[in-house]
Amino acid sequence: MVNFLILIEKISKFSKNTIDKGKTPLDIYKLCSIIREAFCCSYSIRKNNNLYFYVDSPKILIKFEGSTLRYLGSDERSQALLLKRALDKINGLEKNNGQKMQISTPGILVKRLQNSESILENIHDLYYDKIIVINGFKKENTHRNIIYLEDLDKLSDYCYVLPFPQNSQGTVDFLRIMDDKLNLVFTNLSHIKGIEDKILYINYLIDQKNNFDTEIK
Repeated sequence: MVNFLILIEKISKFSKNTIDKGKTPLDIYKLCSIIREAFCCSYSIRKNNNLYFYVDSPKILIKFEGSTLRYLGSDERSQALLLKRALDKINGLEKNNGQKMQISTPGILVKRLQNSESILENIHDLYYDKIIVINGFKKENTHRNIIYLEDLDKLSDYCYVLPFPQNSQGTVDFLRIMDDKLNLVFTNLSHIKGIEDKILYINYLIDQKNNFDTEIK
């Protein structure tokens, strides 16, 4: 099971009317692109992928579950409307770490969190020793645990953490806490622009690996 976790500082407010007029905010447009690249594959959905959006302000978690995802089209409007429904659903929820995630639409679940430290406990099929933070900075990576995705086996077992944007204080604080607890692994994909393109590349590597494994059997 492939997990993508997108750490988001904040999200713009928007409405169905905004979408219909073609005035979708830029950050929402980018999030729609991320959703599309995480799941849309030709005319099918990647059933083995899960995508999580954590929005630091106001500390909400949205899960897109590939195995049960419905109504997701390949167009921006479809994706934006599903995201809008999820955000509307969250508005009626209270902060409660013990509460299960609530269904917005089939395959999309939402939850309010007390703090960012409770993110990982809400991610399904997570291995704490298989969390990779995708660093997008061009400068030399100063983290001690640096790996190359191309060198890994079973890429589908990992959770890929992608900050959006890279340098928000909330993201920096969260990663520092998680690194102290879990000794995170980092990789640099600064040569690939955009989170959606990084996800596309990771999916490509997974597909290549799966195809190779199938051929040698």
